[in-house]
Amino acid sequence: MAATVWVGAMVLGLVACAGSSPSGGAATPAAAGSSASSVSAPRTVYDVAYAGTSPEQRLDLYLPAAAGRPAPLVIWIHGGGWRTGDKSSIADRYDPTVTPPKPTSCNDVVQVQVPDVAALTARGYAVASINYRLEQDPITAVQDAKAAVRYLRAGATRYRLDPDRFAAWGNSAGAYSAIMVGLTGGQRTVFDDPALGNSDVPATVQAVVDWYGPTDFASIPGHLGPAENPFTYIVAGRSLPPFRIANGDADCVVPVAQARRLYDALRTAGSVATLAVLPGAGHEDPAFMRTQLAPTVTFLARTFGQ
Repeated sequence: MAATVWVGAMVLGLVACAGSSPSGGAATPAAAGSSASSVSAPRTVYDVAYAGTSPEQRLDLYLPAAAGRPAPLVIWIHGGGWRTGDKSSIADRYDPTVTPPKPTSCNDVVQVQVPDVAALTARGYAVASINYRLEQDPITAVQDAKAAVRYLRAGATRYRLDPDRFAAWGNSAGAYSAIMVGLTGGQRTVFDDPALGNSDVPATVQAVVDWYGPTDFASIPGHLGPAENPFTYIVAGRSLPPFRIANGDADCVVPVAQARRLYDALRTAGSVATLAVLPGAGHEDPAFMRTQLAPTVTFLARTFGQ
């Protein structure tokens, strides 16, 4: 595909920033400011096939421990430069009492960036962590993300999900997918493949969380075309979900200027958007886990009326 021209300096940076978790095995994450034992473990459904026949088109679903009214859903899309990463990283332990060392370079990963599953499910959210085809192709990745949204919307009754309160949240390359799901959810674009199933179901979400997602393709040699550029879909008068954008001002993989441009474009078009710029933070910096989890949950709660 033409999208493979993306492979270059930027994709190498994105891949390098998708490393494994720091010391400590995978475990259910603890809520910020609390111990893991004080948070009820979510009910889990692993390796759900959401589309196609690829073993990569699978998701894990974490449901609130107590089944009550239909739950709002956070759909997590991992980063990794479109060629690495896994849905299981969302289970990596986050301990707010431990401060990891600062990275020594852009590509020095000291802490995996993931939502706090236990804290979210304890607040009544469901969380879906998706895998997608790792083909070095942003278009394929977004097609899979939209297919996952369609599957979950089609299965909302089965899983007791509220289809009017879906959020797409991603980091790095995964944030690009979250952005494009938010911008194109109800449209038929290059990011939609009817063969992936549930083609009669819109892939709409009601909130987007973007942690240092790349957006400025025009500045990259051999960049993708207008159909893949987020700004093509930001048009005044078009109904778009609220966005929460976060980027470090020392990020040398996805410069903060890209986040500012996305924020400005959304606001100019009349859409709701907030921007958090983290001083001195690089790509996949520990500061995101330390400072952005609580504001993101607040953003979701306000958006969804939790």
